[in-house]
Amino acid sequence: MSATLLLAQLLNGLQYGVMLFLLAAGLTLVFGIMSVVNLAHGSLYMLGAYAAAVVGTYTGSFALGVLAAVATGLVVGLLLEWVAISKLYSRDHLDHVLATFGMVLFFNEVVRMVWGPQPMFVSLPESLSGTVDLFGFTYPTYRFLIIIVGLLVAAGSQWLIHKTRVGMLIRAGSVNPQMVGALGVNIRLLNAMLFALGAGLAALAGAMAGPILSVQSGMGEPVLITTLVVIVIGG
Repeated sequence: MSATLLLAQLLNGLQYGVMLFLLAAGLTLVFGIMSVVNLAHGSLYMLGAYAAAVVGTYTGSFALGVLAAVATGLVVGLLLEWVAISKLYSRDHLDHVLATFGMVLFFNEVVRMVWGPQPMFVSLPESLSGTVDLFGFTYPTYRFLIIIVGLLVAAGSQWLIHKTRVGMLIRAGSVNPQMVGALGVNIRLLNAMLFALGAGLAALAGAMAGPILSVQSGMGEPVLITTLVVIVIGG
């Protein structure tokens, strides 16, 4: 194997790992801190991909598509938490699985009814469709962008959870929510914000995956399985 091919495979593996991290980061926030098994996380990934594809095609701006995807994830996440997830906090994990699996079926059918069964394809702007020259080796610019976005999300998540007051409240609320609530903190609002943040990260992952993969109904389930494996192996 040549050095060029080895470097290409290493970068491809890093890019794919970062893509999975974007999904795993949001799912870890919800499962690791709130102890909610959210199988609908893949559906939020799918909705983010569709939002980015539709807005990006309509406006001609890839950046606006990504922003629309994150906004969609935040809004849908808040609605899901308010309508269904908040009722499941005191239930066991089997109830979480059954309820969120029902959401998967619901979102897949809604997407199929609105956009049809045919996949959508997202085109990249000219500035992201080229390649980067790295020590005589060329690599797609967009895949480098995915790696950079993933690293920024990792740094931002670390800063939020461990360096801010909100992160302190999140960590304390996951251990003893009654005590934190007795101190005047709105635990319900904190949980809603955390769930929305996880949904926004899932939608961001979907928006970034759109130009590489086809955007279609049911695209969130295969990648969700791999993401769960990542969470288990990564701890």
